[in-house]
Amino acid sequence: MLHRLKLRLLYKEQLSSDPINGRKKLRVILISGFLVYLPFLAIAYFISFEQRAFYLILIGFLSALTCMPVAFYGYAKGFNQSCASLWQERPTEIKWLCVKIGFLYGFVLYWMILGIVEFLFGYSVMRAALISFVAAAVARDGFEIGVIRSRSEQGTITVFPDGKSIYPFLTSAWANNLMQTFFSFGVAYGVGFPLGMVLTNPIYQTLMAGLVGGGMATFVGMQNRVWNSSLISCIRFFIWPGFTMAATYFLILAYLSRILLQTRISPSADLALLIGISCAWLTIEIRFLNTLPPLYKAAIPSS
Repeated sequence: MLHRLKLRLLYKEQLSSDPINGRKKLRVILISGFLVYLPFLAIAYFISFEQRAFYLILIGFLSALTCMPVAFYGYAKGFNQSCASLWQERPTEIKWLCVKIGFLYGFVLYWMILGIVEFLFGYSVMRAALISFVAAAVARDGFEIGVIRSRSEQGTITVFPDGKSIYPFLTSAWANNLMQTFFSFGVAYGVGFPLGMVLTNPIYQTLMAGLVGGGMATFVGMQNRVWNSSLISCIRFFIWPGFTMAATYFLILAYLSRILLQTRISPSADLALLIGISCAWLTIEIRFLNTLPPLYKAAIPSS
């Protein structure tokens, strides 16, 4: 999900400045979603009431494999070059893109979709068919990455989106990062634990996770000056990525923990852990964004 944060927070102005690319991206999204809809509609027929973990993981694996060429297709359209020529010129880069944006990102989004459809609303019949939304998201990100790469100097960007991996950040100041992460986790855990016996509806739990995670992300962003600190910017940042991403992480973790793994712990500890991990996850990503060079932070919208 980190690449999505970078796309929206660091490259939004570049991506929204060309209306022609906006219309082209919409076509790519619609085509990608439509092409994967029919095969996954067929899969939905066979696993409509499937609950066994092995088969759910297998379907997720297959959906992620399907998204690999989708990522390549979206990238080629954004780069404005044919798939064949791109594969000849940049085979290593394309392989990495297909694995990370297509397979890994698609696999994570698969659990998010199941979290929304089954965990949030308890509706399992059409869950596999909705994987078409995963392909649409992968195509969108592949397209935007292609646009950014096409505008960069040849060889400047070797790893999306800016050659800045989170790993050096985690290891360079690990004590401070660990302290900030535990602080966010502790605050979220403290809020979630007493609510575990009260908030039993998954929708209310997800809303609470979004509120807590969004508030913490906004607090961390304000401390580190990730974006312009005007009131409007704070509200926008709270809505996205704060609330939206925290709720997304919660849905993924809740589905994996409660439905796939079927963990059995007290409701209070369960809700507190899920909100705490979601909040800590988002906090460390927001902190990482602040370490990027001014060249990239300058692209963050100020309003």
